[in-house]
Amino acid sequence: MNEITEFLIDLLKKASRIIKNKPEVHLKGNKGDLVTTFDYEIEKFITKNLNKCFPNFDIYSEEFNSESEVGKNYFTIDPIDGTVNFANNIPLWGIQVACVKNNKVCSAVIYQPATKELAYADADGAFLNGKKLKIELNDCNKKLIALITSHKKNLLLKDVHYRHFGCACATYVLFVKNCFGGVILKCNDNINKNWDHTPGIYIALKAGAKIVQNGNLYALAQTKKKAEEILTGSLVTQ
Repeated sequence: MNEITEFLIDLLKKASRIIKNKPEVHLKGNKGDLVTTFDYEIEKFITKNLNKCFPNFDIYSEEFNSESEVGKNYFTIDPIDGTVNFANNIPLWGIQVACVKNNKVCSAVIYQPATKELAYADADGAFLNGKKLKIELNDCNKKLIALITSHKKNLLLKDVHYRHFGCACATYVLFVKNCFGGVILKCNDNINKNWDHTPGIYIALKAGAKIVQNGNLYALAQTKKKAEEILTGSLVTQ
């Protein structure tokens, strides 16, 4: 574990302690999204500490820095991923941060306070609560695909079940725990400049997953061939 990863783990655990009571919930935008007081408080706390310890890094975050221009070195912050779940007492939500140096992700941490699951990755590999992760495909998970998008066009996989959890980071953690045969996601932006996906994708890749892209759709799976089959809807299950 490198120093940045160690720092981020400690920072996210401290940030989670800000949540001490029932959140105040507000509508966000005109698409039915929600935001809570804790989204704002946690992001301010994380940003303050990152600015203090990494003054030469930019911040790209959901609530206060979503329009920021960033250079080659920056952090992505999602203070509460899965806010709708969080606001409704569904334990699938988390705090996530990724560090990008020279335009390449070098460290990522996802902390899910409700389940006490800590996933992180850096050059040493990917880990969940200290246990090294490795993507595997088995008879149980190969017919189950997770969606981090409502886009189902061309998803014609025979005898395959889909799951959507309303939380990107929780989905990625379940994936690296080998609960799914693959993940399909939609990202309209640079995948390394997206607070929803950057940490989880990096952790999955360091656990051995492969990723393929078709426009703004991506698929993750154990092998590149499997990811391509999932994305094109041509996966044949046995």
